Amino acid sequence: MITYNKYNYYRNTYAVFKEVQANELPFAKWQYTSKSGSAYFYTKEGVYRKSNHWGRAAKCRWVLQKEGETYISKGRVHIGYASWGDFYPNDEHSDTYFIEVDFDRKIVTYKHKSHDTLGNEVYRTASATRKLIEKVKRVLLHDKWVKYYETEDIEQTRKELIDDLILS
Repeated sequence: MITYNKYNYYRNTYAVFKEVQANELPFAKWQYTSKSGSAYFYTKEGVYRKSNHWGRAAKCRWVLQKEGETYISKGRVHIGYASWGDFYPNDEHSDTYFIEVDFDRKIVTYKHKSHDTLGNEVYRTASATRKLIEKVKRVLLHDKWVKYYETEDIEQTRKELIDDLILS
C-alpha cells in the first residue's frame, strides 16, 4: 500500500476532495501554483486545492464533493481538501472505477473501487468508464431511444436500460 504525501500525491492518483469555503481556510497564502493555474497548500494531514477544473487533472482523477454530490467539471473555481489517506492509485489500464447513477437528480458519476461499500459493482478502466458514462447520459437525459421500445412506463424502462448498461 502506497503512503501518499506532498511529494507523490500528484502521480497517477484518484481522490475525492471535500469542498471548503475560502473563509474556512487555515492559511492566508497558497504554497504552490501549477502551470494550469491550480493552487495548493500542504499540511501534515493532507492538501488543499483551488482549481477551476475537477475530474481529470493531468494523469490524476480528482473529483470534488460539494453538498453531498460529486462534482466533475471545468469552469468555476472551487476549493477542496483531501487527506493523504484519501488518495488511491489511478492505473489507466486496470479495472478501477464503477459508475453510480442518481435517477432522481439525473446525475451520473464514477467512483474508485475503494468506495464500493457493497462489493457488487462492475469495475472498468478509466477509458471504458468515460465511454459508458456518455451512453448512460444519453439514456438518462434524452428520450430519443423511447421510439424503439414498446413501454408505458418510460422511467422504469430508462432505469432498466441503464442498469443493464452498468452491470454488463
